[in-house]
Amino acid sequence: MLDWFKNIVGGDKNSAAPEMAAADDKGAELAGLNFKTAVDAHMKWKVRLESYINGTSTEQLKVEVVCRDDQCPLGKWIYDMGGEKFGYSETFFDMKAHHALFHRSAGDVLAAAQSGDAAGARKLLHGGDYVKASERVKMLLARMFVIASEGKEAIDSHIKWKGRLQAYIKGDSKEDLRIDAVSRDDQCTLGHWLNGIGGERFGQMPAFAVVRSRHAQFHRCAGEVLAVAQQGQKEKALHMLEDGAYPDASVQVAEAIVTLFEKQKAAA
Repeated sequence: MLDWFKNIVGGDKNSAAPEMAAADDKGAELAGLNFKTAVDAHMKWKVRLESYINGTSTEQLKVEVVCRDDQCPLGKWIYDMGGEKFGYSETFFDMKAHHALFHRSAGDVLAAAQSGDAAGARKLLHGGDYVKASERVKMLLARMFVIASEGKEAIDSHIKWKGRLQAYIKGDSKEDLRIDAVSRDDQCTLGHWLNGIGGERFGQMPAFAVVRSRHAQFHRCAGEVLAVAQQGQKEKALHMLEDGAYPDASVQVAEAIVTLFEKQKAAA
């Protein structure tokens, strides 16, 4: 599912093709919105309007409703939980603006159709602001999902380090952990997020610098645990996971991430 959204962000026009409608979209639920359902519903507007123009629709569409950006499920989410969760985000702000433009453009299409100008309605539907806004909404929705899900995935991956190291030390893991890789802060999922989307969104905030610093310290401590384990001192390595620099560094990373999100929300 994440790859599906990444393809949309990357400009893959086939990502919203009909054959994708049957995809398992359970993993697309975030912050009170199923992002895949939202993308699908948004893309269906074209078919709905075409049907109306052609006189084959049974819908009673009203211009004063269609032109508003707070009446559809996505719009209601934008003005409710979406704004609460992602109002700090430039991507969310852009999506909100383009979603509003899309509905104004859809209203223009509908108004032309209801005035009897079917040709003009089709022209508006297949070009100009309607098409541009529609594509931008789809892409920005996908980008929002990627930002939200990769951030969560990165945090979850950090929490799993203790279990990974415990399994390795006890001989229950098939991972080939190397000290030089584990000690680096740019090789894990959280490190990729910090150096990628996370950095792009929060890089100017002092709280983000704290996260990066504490994350780097955590990996130095993880590398020390692994080094002790690879020297054959398994009991000592297991003890280091429970007491001392490693657990302190792990907690500090988690606290720094919470602080980062609290500060960006307060600044919104």
